[in-house]
Amino acid sequence: MFSYSNGGFLMKKFILSVLILILLPCLSFAQECQSSTECAIIGKKLIQQKDYQNAIECFNKAIEMDENEYFSYAYRAKANYYLKNYEQTLEDADRSISIKPNSVAFGIKSSVNLLKGDYRNAVENASKALELNPNYMKCYEVRARAEYLLGDYISALKDSSRAIKLRDNYAKSYEVRAMAYAELKDYKSAISDTEKAADLFKKNRDRKSYKEMKKLAKIYKGKIK
Repeated sequence: MFSYSNGGFLMKKFILSVLILILLPCLSFAQECQSSTECAIIGKKLIQQKDYQNAIECFNKAIEMDENEYFSYAYRAKANYYLKNYEQTLEDADRSISIKPNSVAFGIKSSVNLLKGDYRNAVENASKALELNPNYMKCYEVRARAEYLLGDYISALKDSSRAIKLRDNYAKSYEVRAMAYAELKDYKSAISDTEKAADLFKKNRDRKSYKEMKKLAKIYKGKIK
């Protein structure tokens, strides 16, 4: 006899089967790729799907095939960053750069530097990434945050504005620009950016950051006499 509970179970099983069918070709291809380039491309695709562990396996195979594949080291560093394996991230990024300086490796190093409180190296590595790729939005945001934490509010304002120009729906760029505006006593602009960041965090269902932005907006409003 069919019941709601059995129906729900069967539906979940059906959905799971469909997902497996969708992902299986990609995963099997990753296991059977015939060149380092193929493995690297599949690995990058898996990062986009947030399948970081399988991505790392692809990059491992790519590196086995070609130990001088700088691309695979750089993106393995990125996958490890998302898994919070920061020491491995830095090791892979440095290896990638030693083979060929590239914006991805410098960019991921700057993100780790920022997390570890090494703000000067965060600025330096973000700057190197931006020399190689002037349109690397995330590096402007990371550099802006590091500059803010170093007390260089004008540079933080400029870099966060550059990040917003490249991508106007990234909440963290508005967040850091709002903080820079506030330190420069431009509270009206700080309120505007904080409220924009709050809206974007809300759309992304990041309620913690949304509440923090609403709290900051209230503080900045209290600064205006």
